[in-house]
Amino acid sequence: MKCPQCLTENNVSATKCVVCEQVLNAPRPKPVRYMSFYAEYFAFRELVTPQLIKVIYFVGACFITAGGLLSILSPDALDDYMAGPIFTRLGGIAALVMGNLVWRIMCEGAILLFSLHELLVSIDTRAGLLVRQGKRIEP
Repeated sequence: MKCPQCLTENNVSATKCVVCEQVLNAPRPKPVRYMSFYAEYFAFRELVTPQLIKVIYFVGACFITAGGLLSILSPDALDDYMAGPIFTRLGGIAALVMGNLVWRIMCEGAILLFSLHELLVSIDTRAGLLVRQGKRIEP
């Protein structure tokens, strides 16, 4: 531990400086704060929407895939649309490929928004920790 007056390095258990006899104050340990899931949840620091979007993506992808396979395998079931079986099969292939791709991009965009929130929260937490430690924050 350094003496604040003469900057001499002293023993950690020392109460006075060995050179100038300045009284040394031992650094107080900072209390550890544990945050529970519910505290984080109700403070909106822990978001449930990204997990919910993943479930919604899975369900939507299943429906898109089932619709595309239905169009490919049984075009006669879709005779009400007055499109021939070739167009129905091509539409099914397009639904399988493009429908799932567009659905994935939409869900990734929604998750990206929430990931930005989590990133900003972590930056805020780290900046607050640095301020409490007395370190300078560079932009």
